[in-house]
Amino acid sequence: MTKKSIQTFAAGMILATGVLAIVFFLTGKDEAEADTTTKETLAAKVTEADVKSYLDSKKEVSVSRDTYQQLLDYKEKALKASEDGDAKSDQTADKQKGKSIKVVIKNGMSTSDVSDMLEKEGIINSSKDFNDYVIDAGYHKEIRAGKFNLKTGMTFKQIVKALTK
Repeated sequence: MTKKSIQTFAAGMILATGVLAIVFFLTGKDEAEADTTTKETLAAKVTEADVKSYLDSKKEVSVSRDTYQQLLDYKEKALKASEDGDAKSDQTADKQKGKSIKVVIKNGMSTSDVSDMLEKEGIINSSKDFNDYVIDAGYHKEIRAGKFNLKTGMTFKQIVKALTK
């Protein structure tokens, strides 16, 4: 680049900056005031029909405060009834929770075979979760063959501890 071309480029930058500054200072305030007054007038003109059409377009509904409170009260009653039912089922689960089950692990069984067997016996809820736990924790090579007494409701850690003794 020559000295002349650099000077021309610099002059162009100065001119462009000056034009932008003039436009910014002369037009910015008036437009900002016009925007706020437009928003205020629009907010005042929103009607109930506009709100209903908006809610219909979004597939939503509005309810009165009284109706909303009734729904909340109903929900609370339903949750209490559900908890009472859960408490009864928890009592039956607690009776089964300490149930002792004999498990036989044979030589050559994989961890997935063991976890499937434990799920069938009702000791664990998910063979996949147990298998993932055993592999992630690094116990998949430490599980021993033999006869084990396990109880329903044991944690994965307790089961692994019993199977690796």
